[in-house]
Amino acid sequence: MKNAGTVILSSSKRYWDQIVNGPQSYQFCTALFLGSLGALAFAPFNFYFALIPIFSGLLLLLQRISSPKQAFFLGWVFGFSYFASGVFWVSVSFSKVGLTYLMPLVVVGFSLLLGIFPALACALTALWQRNPLQQVFLFSSIWSLTEWLRGHILSGFPWNLVGYAWDLPMLQVCAWVGIYGLSFLTIFLATMWVSKSHKLISVSLLIALTFWTLGAYRAQQGHLLGDTEINMRLVQPSLQQEKKWSPEHLIRNVNLHIALSGLEAEKPLKAIIWPEAAIPHFFENNPGLFAAVREAIPEGALLITGAPRQEKSPGEMLPKYIWNSLFVLNPKGEILGTYDKSHLVPFGEYVPLRKILPVEKLTPGTIDYSKGNGIKTLNIQGVPSFSPLICYEAIFPGNVIDPNSKPEWLLNLTNDAWYGHTSGPYQHLNIVRVRAIEEGIPLVRAANNGISAVIDAYGKILYQLDLDAIGFIDFALPKRLPYNTIFSSLRDIPFSFMIIIALLVSCLVRKRISYVGDQKSKKENQ
Repeated sequence: MKNAGTVILSSSKRYWDQIVNGPQSYQFCTALFLGSLGALAFAPFNFYFALIPIFSGLLLLLQRISSPKQAFFLGWVFGFSYFASGVFWVSVSFSKVGLTYLMPLVVVGFSLLLGIFPALACALTALWQRNPLQQVFLFSSIWSLTEWLRGHILSGFPWNLVGYAWDLPMLQVCAWVGIYGLSFLTIFLATMWVSKSHKLISVSLLIALTFWTLGAYRAQQGHLLGDTEINMRLVQPSLQQEKKWSPEHLIRNVNLHIALSGLEAEKPLKAIIWPEAAIPHFFENNPGLFAAVREAIPEGALLITGAPRQEKSPGEMLPKYIWNSLFVLNPKGEILGTYDKSHLVPFGEYVPLRKILPVEKLTPGTIDYSKGNGIKTLNIQGVPSFSPLICYEAIFPGNVIDPNSKPEWLLNLTNDAWYGHTSGPYQHLNIVRVRAIEEGIPLVRAANNGISAVIDAYGKILYQLDLDAIGFIDFALPKRLPYNTIFSSLRDIPFSFMIIIALLVSCLVRKRISYVGDQKSKKENQ
């Protein structure tokens, strides 16, 4: 009598054969279903084993596709559901400004746009694939390249790259090859089963186990670094987005920041950190507000806060430029340093093609935010040098520090209250922690409404405040690594070598298969 496992496997195989050999509508529906499972691999679920059936299934469907054009649309369907389930939270920001009716349109439009990248990966794979072994190397390379393109084309959106699905031990690979390199390895491990090569599968599993073991060992080294003995406090007020910019709630909101900052600390503080736009007002327009904020700074400490900044032309009522900025203040109210956000959010902080598109940005005001001068290191007496990153600036690999002036820590001010109780804030935290691993630099994250955290140079979350938590974290700033990581020194060079090698192997496999086929044909003809 057959056991239950054999029956299940046999039934599953019969069902799968019906799909791949059935009408094309079956295959497209299956691609839609597989893509929708993608969200399970990322925060807050982090079920990375789901990537195996998702991408192996997609490759098996591609084997039955007769043309690159069909593969493109199959990949587009897959990509649409993959992104619709993974980044649907983007649409929630529209509900915060009373545009709830636009949410379905935003989800569909944004997912269709992002779905073009998986579509390209599938089309190019179908164009050149000849056998399952070659297909694995080819697809892994091209998918990773399209992720790199997604992170760079136009303003870039490198969100939920496949490598982010891993837990901390495997994420340590990013210190060597970056997140794009880890994405390549992840896709390869998820699809190698399609090759049907027992040798490849065995070697790949051994490599994965080696990386995981080395990563687990590396992740435990944080306690050896220790801390800088520079004590700081980050504040999380958890203000509702609907009330954050409201004039009638301005005093209450700022007073909450001040109250949390003024609570007694066990050790003298060198800095108090408030989130992005914690002061939703121009300093120069409200001297009373500025005085209240100044009084909240303890003697011997600094206040690092987010606030808008403007520049007016003489005699003009409206500002010529406004920036989403970070300020460093001392107890005297002197501004010791500023940083202007340089990587702006399309439609959130500015409207692309404003002269053509009849829409307004989501943030308050009719004037678009201006772009800052780029990432820089702030050297302020009293605290170690740091690289300020506002909102999603921290999601861009290799673009979070000034390479000519490497900082001692990364500071990410953000406001994830825009996205409510969705997967967005969890994914954002998981993404930015990888910047700490890649650069070997600790990261401090102050969020208006979760998830604030202190992360060491190995990506380990030492402290955090969850969604809706009102409070603060007092911490000693962790130390950075005493050396540069491979990624910090070489950036995308290791990733490029990985792709080149994989594509070369793909070509060699194809030639070998063709040669064997030719030899077999000659023998049959003789």
